[in-house]
This record gives sequence, C-alpha cells and structure tokens, in this order.
Amino acid sequence: TIALCGAAPAAWSQATLISYETGIEASTEFVGVPSSAYGAWSVTPCAGCRTAVLRLDEDSQFFVGNAPVALATLRKYAARGASHLDVYYETKTQRVTRVILRMQLDAADVPAKQQGKAKQGGAVEPRTKS
Repeated sequence: TIALCGAAPAAWSQATLISYETGIEASTEFVGVPSSAYGAWSVTPCAGCRTAVLRLDEDSQFFVGNAPVALATLRKYAARGASHLDVYYETKTQRVTRVILRMQLDAADVPAKQQGKAKQGGAVEPRTKS
C-alpha cells in the first residue's frame, strides 16, 4: 500500500501532461486551405455544420498523403477538386497540429528524402547525427 501511495503522485503528474487532440474530417469542397501558415482559420467541415475557429502557427504541419509539404503545395493539391482533408488540433488551445490532404504527391513533387517535419509552411528540417 505504501509503495502504491508513493507512485500515485508521479503517475498523476504524468497523466496531466497528456495533450488531447481533436480531429475534423472534411472535404476541400467545404474547407478552404488557408493562405498563411499563421493566424486564425475558420473550418466548416460540411454544409450546415458548426464552424470551428482554429489557430495556425510555426509548429503546424502540412501533409499530402504521408509526405510533409509546404502549405503552398497543400493548397495546390487541394485546388484540384474535392478531396478528403483531416485537420487535427489541440482541444484546449484550438492550435492546429497537422493538416493532412488524403491524396498522393505526383512523382515530380516527391522530395528526394522524406525525413524531418514540415514547419513554417513546410520547410523540412534535416536530421543530424549525434
């Protein structure tokens, strides 16, 4: 019993660090991809659905399929027609963590190395060896 009581505060403090995330499934028919990777973004996932006002920042990531891309590339692909768009955001802060357009990049747009994460509208950070 004493061991459990001693471990409970540590476990509780870890539980409060969990980030809760919400996802919105939408279509590019109803959601316009923002022109800037910073600031407010109003997302209405369907006709008649409630609008969510979310916040984009330098840590928001953009993907076409599983490939990290610049926001401009995401906009280019979204403009091709109706496609599924997944928007994930932190529930408490309304900060967008990632936006995924469910389609694949054309061969010409696939980066030589798909590593790192898209930041500030899609700049890819190379990983370094330590």
